[in-house]
Amino acid sequence: MYSLIFLGLIAISGLILFRGIHSGKKKPIFIGAALAVATLLFFWFMGFWVDKLWFDSLGYVNRFWAEILVQISGGFIGLLIGVAVILPFALMVRIPEDSGLPRKTLRLIPLILAGLIGAVRGAGNWDTIFKFFNQHSTEIKEPILGLDAGFYMFTLPFLELIYSLLFLLALVAVILTFLPLYAHTQKGLTSYFGGKNGARDVTPEDEEQEQVEHTLPGGNLFLAAASLFFFILAAGKLLDRYRLLLDPGGITVGPGWTDANIRLPMYLIAALIALAGIAMLWIPALRRKISRPFSKLFSQMVHPHAVGAASVLAIILVLWFLILSVVPGLFQSLKVSPNEITMEEPYISHNIELTRHGFNLQNISESEFPVSQEFNQQIVEDNQGTISNIRLWDWMALDSVYKQFQEIRLYYEFNDIDIDRYTIGGEYRSVMISPREMETDNLPPKSQTFVNKRFKYTHGYGIAMNTVNDFTESGLPELLIRDIPPQSKYESLEVTRPEIYYGELTDEYVIANSEEQEFDYPRGDENQFVSYSGSGGVEVSNFFRKFILGYKLGGTDFLFSGYPKSESRVMFNRRVVDRVNRVAPFLTIDDDPYIVLIDGELRWIVEGYSTSSSFPYSDHFSARSVGSSRISERRGGGDRLTGQINYIRNSVKAVVNPYNGKIDMYIYDESDAIIQVWNRIFPGLFKNKSEMPEELRKHVRYPANYLLTQGEVYAKYHMTDPNVFYNQEDLWIPATEKYYNDVQNVKPYYVMWERPDSDEAEFIVMMPFTPKNRQVLIGWIAGASDPENYGEFIAYKFPKDKRVLGTQQMETKIDQNSYLSSQLSLWNQRGSNVIRGNIITIPIDDTILYVEPIYLQAETAAYPELRLVAVMHNDKLSYAETFEEALRGLYDPEAGPEKQNAEIVSQFTSAQDEGAAEAEAPTAAPQEMPQEMNQLIQSANNAFDTYFELLGEKQFGAASEELDRLGRVLEQLSRQQGAE
Repeated sequence: MYSLIFLGLIAISGLILFRGIHSGKKKPIFIGAALAVATLLFFWFMGFWVDKLWFDSLGYVNRFWAEILVQISGGFIGLLIGVAVILPFALMVRIPEDSGLPRKTLRLIPLILAGLIGAVRGAGNWDTIFKFFNQHSTEIKEPILGLDAGFYMFTLPFLELIYSLLFLLALVAVILTFLPLYAHTQKGLTSYFGGKNGARDVTPEDEEQEQVEHTLPGGNLFLAAASLFFFILAAGKLLDRYRLLLDPGGITVGPGWTDANIRLPMYLIAALIALAGIAMLWIPALRRKISRPFSKLFSQMVHPHAVGAASVLAIILVLWFLILSVVPGLFQSLKVSPNEITMEEPYISHNIELTRHGFNLQNISESEFPVSQEFNQQIVEDNQGTISNIRLWDWMALDSVYKQFQEIRLYYEFNDIDIDRYTIGGEYRSVMISPREMETDNLPPKSQTFVNKRFKYTHGYGIAMNTVNDFTESGLPELLIRDIPPQSKYESLEVTRPEIYYGELTDEYVIANSEEQEFDYPRGDENQFVSYSGSGGVEVSNFFRKFILGYKLGGTDFLFSGYPKSESRVMFNRRVVDRVNRVAPFLTIDDDPYIVLIDGELRWIVEGYSTSSSFPYSDHFSARSVGSSRISERRGGGDRLTGQINYIRNSVKAVVNPYNGKIDMYIYDESDAIIQVWNRIFPGLFKNKSEMPEELRKHVRYPANYLLTQGEVYAKYHMTDPNVFYNQEDLWIPATEKYYNDVQNVKPYYVMWERPDSDEAEFIVMMPFTPKNRQVLIGWIAGASDPENYGEFIAYKFPKDKRVLGTQQMETKIDQNSYLSSQLSLWNQRGSNVIRGNIITIPIDDTILYVEPIYLQAETAAYPELRLVAVMHNDKLSYAETFEEALRGLYDPEAGPEKQNAEIVSQFTSAQDEGAAEAEAPTAAPQEMPQEMNQLIQSANNAFDTYFELLGEKQFGAASEELDRLGRVLEQLSRQQGAE
């Protein structure tokens, strides 16, 4: 209907306008044009006003108007600059009398064009303008020009904006003054030379050119425009001096020896050459001499002043090429390259230092990890805070279990599983948690009606939570919060507000508190209904609001529906990441929010990053999507942040209420200059970290995506010695693992860890590394998350003289273990899939422990079961059905897989010997054993012997077949014995 209204009004206005033009009457023309403009403005206004209402519902209406005002201000400033530059030329330009349009119109056109250029550039770059006027010092100075890094992030972009705007305006001025000059030239030359094919003899060149210059008007105005253009070019070369600090073209980002000693002063000379070109334009004799080679070619087509300006520009460009490319290139190839490491050493040091600043690695706590060879029971007892919180539940395995047992109904969905920590029963425990969101697309197709999707199924309900390493007797997770309504195992985990109107899957609008009651949650064979009582969304209030909300969101169905009432609330932009991004579009928003439970209510925490590509001397790293950059924990990791950046800070923690959608944003890195600038531009938008509720601060995490980006940088920039860095002698790469039978990089993961000098477990996110082209571990990095040391970046390097097995080598150990490998192969061949979970590398005291859960999922089963846990320390591998048994196998000689396997073989052999002894023993009435049973026993012995021979030869497939044959023989033997 809205489309019909729009098209109808436009058609009516067009008809009125056409009749007015046809009849030559001004009034219909005015009415038609006014109606068309009013229609466009009204439909634009409806969308604009809905946006205003949305910000108002969040309490951020001042933020909404502030952005509008700064955009208008930026556009107005650009408009003034554009008009001011072009106005003198528009007023002074000589327009031919027979141009076909009124002279006022022709003068107005370039002014309008310049004003539009300025307005669009100003409004579109309002953030650059206002960051300049509200800039904040970083207190970090670059070593070449001695300027604060804030100059490059806030001032230089503004100067480049002004430069690009003036460059465009200067081109407009040149074109504006050239076009009438060209028209005058054609007429003047035709008259002077006696027509197009005139027979007048050409006088000597200088006399002819001078006479033509005085005969044809407008030449000096063109020279003024050309002078402005040359002046802008000179200013651009001065800016290039600062751009050198961001130049990635050398051995490192930023100026090298040639840049600092040759190019930097040459840019000053280049600017002076451009200014000298202006002088050449205004000295007639010099200009004529320079342009003489071109005068015969162009003097009868173009005004001699234009030929002179083009000749001067050509000389400038040639000289620039010589002094900015040829000369520096010669110095680089003849002087620097033969002595590169010596001459570039200080500049490499600058790059290392400022790259570490750019990625917040300057205060890193670096230590050497001693890597003891000892692991005993005492270490286990002293580190129970770590041991008891090692994650055995894999994301994908747990997701399958949640979907099977906790989604309850088909319209609920667990989208992502996060890891957090809670104090439970007096213990600090790692838990896995996931919200139960509403996904109406899961409803049967016939049930996906407008009423169901908009009015009835409006929200998700509750969460599921379990400890990271506990299992029930049936192999399911030990759930701390379960079912609908949420049942909590501990009083501190009680959920009093389980409704989730805003989440990760909520990408469509709904109407709450309408005439149609909302589905709340299922209760047995019946459903529980509710009417929303919160303050989320935009209140319908009146028909006008309903009309514009219908235009923005629901169209005719919404407008004519009788369910919305004046107290109804329309909720849109419900995806939490989109909400935060809409309020703070100048931040890079992490696409992996996580949900927390505090005081009975749920909250989403969303990470916000300040990023820049203009930090001096800092290397650029590609960061693919924090916006699409998620570390999806359920899927075992993800991508990096978006774009080419050389500066990043996790400056903001945004907290979203899933019931009413309210957003609170807290500045979590006050040292970040960028967020301080935005705090000045939008006062009141952010809160201080100290204002965050204490219970909420306990659940703030060091972002995994942030550590992933920092880890990519640290893998290269842990080398602080310029010589080592130059040769890339110690380049790191992320460790690898076999995850679900695919080899992939180990992504950052959250663990509990006790520092060597502490007996208290703390929550960290960590990531192990290996040297390039090797699989042994070289070190690991971590980010601290607990409030008392939040934000601390920790790096441990392993001694170069010790071999520390890596995660991939644990996979190799498993594959090389004859019994374990054969067992996994056997499971894989019996209608089941073996699933290897994430390898968790755990620092414990001064040693390293590796843990990998192994799951088995039958092809007909909906979820996998934990079948084995493999642990490794140094070269020793242990595995068992439980983590405790596997761990005990590392330090207890009476435990471990070798002993267990030996016991299995012993029991099997004993059973065989007993059967043989009984067969040979005399009885009261001795009977000869049937020939068929003797053959079965012999076949069983042969199969058993062959099985272990094949295991020793690592022929696992054939060994599996022998084990199957043994099973069949024993089954026949059992039936035969029963028949006897």
